[in-house]
Amino acid sequence: MNAILMASLAAVGFSAASLLALLGGELEARGRSYAAAFAAGILLALAFVDLFPEGLELGGEAAVAGFVGGFALLFMTEAFTRAHTHHLPDEHVHKHALGPFVLGLAVHNLADGFVLGVGAKAGAVASWLVGLGVLVHQIPVGISLAAVLIAARVGRAGVMRAAVLLGLAIPVAAALTVAFPAPGEGTLGLLTGVAGGVLAYIGAAHLLPEAQAEDTNRLAGIMFVATFVITAAGLIALPHFG
Repeated sequence: MNAILMASLAAVGFSAASLLALLGGELEARGRSYAAAFAAGILLALAFVDLFPEGLELGGEAAVAGFVGGFALLFMTEAFTRAHTHHLPDEHVHKHALGPFVLGLAVHNLADGFVLGVGAKAGAVASWLVGLGVLVHQIPVGISLAAVLIAARVGRAGVMRAAVLLGLAIPVAAALTVAFPAPGEGTLGLLTGVAGGVLAYIGAAHLLPEAQAEDTNRLAGIMFVATFVITAAGLIALPHFG
């Protein structure tokens, strides 16, 4: 149930950020940079210290294939749909490009829900941390959605509908992943590897560039390193106290 709860919170964060941007409110650049640095530290630590090693233990080489596949899948999805998270309100967008963009965000949000579901199914001690990282990550994604739709002159009703439906993709994917019967160790190792690859891509390709967007903002870099190290140390130490 933790996965579905956190997925629902992430959906609320995504949709709320979209609606806030629609109404003209938005996090300032420095605030987005801090949030991205914090989320990147959590998600990259989870990918490399928790999910990938756990996948290797369960599935061996299958986890490596899953990790590479999950990373490549999101990259290819965004390469073909341009569903990245760095869009400005005044950026020119053609309406004919909205279909691929929305499809890409749908795949992206479904992947986030899948990661939450796999984390819960694998019994990872960091399932709440996955949820926290995904929640923070979804805020700039929601803002990006609103920015693109506004630039394409989509009406407010259309922005609201897209924000709600794309937000729902997260808990739906999490619930479906949790609902499936528990797979064997090999399959679970593969899925855990995929989840690690997805988080690694989100952290490296989305969040770190956002954290570094302000050239003079060294505090964001310090925040990333501190969050990454503390999260990694916690993930290493926690099993010894279980």
